Amino acid sequence: MDGSCVYAETTYGHTTHEHRYFIALYTACLMYVDDLGERDLDAVMRFTGRFARGEKQPDKILQRLAQLLGSAHDLWTQFGADAIISGTLDAVTAMYIEFTTKDMVVKPSATRFPYYLRTRAGLGPPYIHFIFMKEWRATPESYLQVLPDMEHWTLGTNDILSFYKEELAGETNNYVHLRASAERTSTEEVLRRLVEEVLDSARRMDALTYEDSKLTALWRTYMQGYLEFSLSAKRYRLAELGYQP
Repeated sequence: MDGSCVYAETTYGHTTHEHRYFIALYTACLMYVDDLGERDLDAVMRFTGRFARGEKQPDKILQRLAQLLGSAHDLWTQFGADAIISGTLDAVTAMYIEFTTKDMVVKPSATRFPYYLRTRAGLGPPYIHFIFMKEWRATPESYLQVLPDMEHWTLGTNDILSFYKEELAGETNNYVHLRASAERTSTEEVLRRLVEEVLDSARRMDALTYEDSKLTALWRTYMQGYLEFSLSAKRYRLAELGYQP
């Protein structure tokens, strides 16, 4: 809960208290779901079906997550709330897939699979759409075209910053390892390519928002807040590499 609250305050400080409260609870719930797969994989697998049928979830935290999704349209636009809900259902399903395919070997020709799984499990759409409150702009056309690069920057940055701790934990079912397996190269080479791709997305974001000062400010606030939280988070163990926030 502490990490979830700090994340909401740091990355989404431009939003209202009500929005940050939602984001903090949502983040805590999804972190719980990610851990729940180790104890009750069946509950994770059946979450989406129960949600679609309006059934009560057997786990209290899953039930709280379902209730949160039901209130998303109160805080975000129709387009944004729809993306938050569908992105969450995608992510829970992908988490189940990750748990059940840990030993799967990615074939050399399946070069798009790592990105396919990462974009679903990474919760990109919800966390990007959290940026744009309903009160900010009623319709999405002014920022619709920046969403792919903003999502790619966010997911790629997380992949890069979490790589060290995942290596220490011996994890091999993450995006970097899956991509290295599919592309038949080293994880170090994938990491170098990913850094360049993330930098390229940041440059495109600057160009895409250049003529919209309010959108530029929102992008830079989000970027700085996300980096501030991620670089300072103890879970990434970056202090062991000499980083001092």
